[in-house]
Amino acid sequence: MQEANLTHHPLPIANMSTTNNDSDADNSTAASAYPSNGGSGVGANNSLINLFHLGYRSLLAQLGDLFSAGELSNSSIIGHDDHDKELIRCYCLPFVKFGHGARGKSNVKTIFGLIFVPIFLLTFFLLDDIGKVVVRNMQLRRGPSGLMSNRDETGVIDFHLNRRVLKEFPGHTREVLLLSPSLAVQGRGGSHSFEAMLKCPRGILFMFHGCGRYAASFFYSPQGRKMVEMATEMGIGIVAFTKSEELGCWNWANDGETVKKLAKKFISSRLSKACAGPNGSDAVYPPMYAFGASSGGSFVGMLSSQMKQDPEDYAPFLFSAANIQIMAPNEHDHWDIPTVFTTMSGDTQTSKKVQDWVNNEMQNDKGPYKIITSSGRKPIQVDHFARVFQDDRQMSDRISGSIHQDLSTLGVVNSSTDEVFANPRFAKDAVMSIWQKYDLLSRKEIANDSKHLDASDVHPFGVSQRLMRSLKKEELDDADSIWLIEELNVAWDEHEITAEGFEDVLQFFLENGSARLE
Repeated sequence: MQEANLTHHPLPIANMSTTNNDSDADNSTAASAYPSNGGSGVGANNSLINLFHLGYRSLLAQLGDLFSAGELSNSSIIGHDDHDKELIRCYCLPFVKFGHGARGKSNVKTIFGLIFVPIFLLTFFLLDDIGKVVVRNMQLRRGPSGLMSNRDETGVIDFHLNRRVLKEFPGHTREVLLLSPSLAVQGRGGSHSFEAMLKCPRGILFMFHGCGRYAASFFYSPQGRKMVEMATEMGIGIVAFTKSEELGCWNWANDGETVKKLAKKFISSRLSKACAGPNGSDAVYPPMYAFGASSGGSFVGMLSSQMKQDPEDYAPFLFSAANIQIMAPNEHDHWDIPTVFTTMSGDTQTSKKVQDWVNNEMQNDKGPYKIITSSGRKPIQVDHFARVFQDDRQMSDRISGSIHQDLSTLGVVNSSTDEVFANPRFAKDAVMSIWQKYDLLSRKEIANDSKHLDASDVHPFGVSQRLMRSLKKEELDDADSIWLIEELNVAWDEHEITAEGFEDVLQFFLENGSARLE
């Protein structure tokens, strides 16, 4: 049996001529690559260059071998003694060896796939992201076509609500709900839209709800979310404090001192850095605005009066302007903060008290004050709820029409004039039976029985999936029912939070509010 003679050479040497003059060629190459002058001067530089050159040639040759159609790993050559010798390739680079023959070739292919394919895919995605950024920057340079509230994938207004529990010694604890003005920017000439977060808002609007309402309902009730949407689109952040008893009323003894201390802490911690001047100089706090409805309106009046009496104790929590809805100020409360009063035409008693208070304060050259009165009772038409929730495809024209039919059948709405027959608060049973027909549970059961609907896509009307994750169970239950009674109360036009005229309120804020240096 003839013994196989295995020879191992770096790839460039293995590809050299196989005649009997190979030894001379090898000696010549070795002399060129590794001079005998001690490795100094030009010889050392040539050695380094030749080493990289050999490595480069080896890499090219091995890659060519890897992807060639033929089998180049094994070949037969005739040696000096005319004995056949088997040449086995060594797949190696300087300081790295992957193996010999077919096994080495397989190892190199595996390593190539594990390294270069992910790098290629990563490069592809990076180039795609860079292209998108370039397109967006070009659109911004041409100028935004407008600012709008963020929307989720289904088109519903998407509020990114942050909740924090603030504590202040001794014993002051309350949850605060924060919505920063995050706007979707749509560039001209393209379909790309993206969020633009304002580091320091144009203003802060503190919102105080009335009796029986959660602070979070500003973000999911039909009228509340309209107001929040308008404010955030103007770059104004929203802050809402919970009451000592969430479903109770604002109580000065339980809430007054707590709100003052926690609001001051919130402003100092959240805005001092975000609104700092150049090179870390003193913060220029944005204007602080206030909104209060019913019991919340009375509470805003008390805060405004206390701020006037002792501004140093409240700073930097000082209102620049306020909006008080459906509530007259207490006779003993006085302030000179610019204020808008919103009253409903159906509540003549409150309207008269507000007018009397304003007349009295204006005699002392206070204000400015402004009174906005609602337009009166409104019809509940067939497409009313489809228009209210035009951003939510769950509320289709068919469902809106069905709700209108139920209201007519149960005697809540006049089918001929579309007007509400009587105060909806006195028709609780009829109203409850209608919203339960369209609540979350009922609509999910319908989705489960349908082949074309997904129950996971069902949510309270006007509530995005992201907002749902921010709400507590009791707030979700409230969101599932508040939409109907609130709209009926607004239509009755006597005592309910309303977004009517709120554009004028915001304009009043911007015209009369001013930033303060702290």
